[in-house]
Amino acid sequence: MDQEARLIRFSDGTMIVCMVEDVGDIQEKSFIDITYPIQVVSGGLESLEETRAMEQYSLKAWMGLSDDFQFTINAKDITVISNLREEYVVGYENVVNRLYFTNEDLHGTVPEDELSPEDLLEYLQLKDKGKLN
Repeated sequence: MDQEARLIRFSDGTMIVCMVEDVGDIQEKSFIDITYPIQVVSGGLESLEETRAMEQYSLKAWMGLSDDFQFTINAKDITVISNLREEYVVGYENVVNRLYFTNEDLHGTVPEDELSPEDLLEYLQLKDKGKLN
């Protein structure tokens, strides 16, 4: 089965984006395998207009002290699991490439015109605000 980018929120409030091969009936599983986890950190609410508020997020390595890219997690600690919105999949893949693969792994250098994770997040926030076409 193909892997899909998923959002997972744990009972302690931690939220990650990762690839999950098969969640099936997660209530019956003790553990699930995930790959390329990236932690999503909330920067709090930012009021944009009187009628609308937006939450800002930043991304960071989930297990920054480990070189592993695949983990087995306790399914009982998961409170929510959902698909990652389609418009964020490319951004997630870009961050995975930067965090988990070196330039040698990519057989070349990263192009200068490629967006950094911070630039990508800013771009997505502007798009959500309707300031980009």
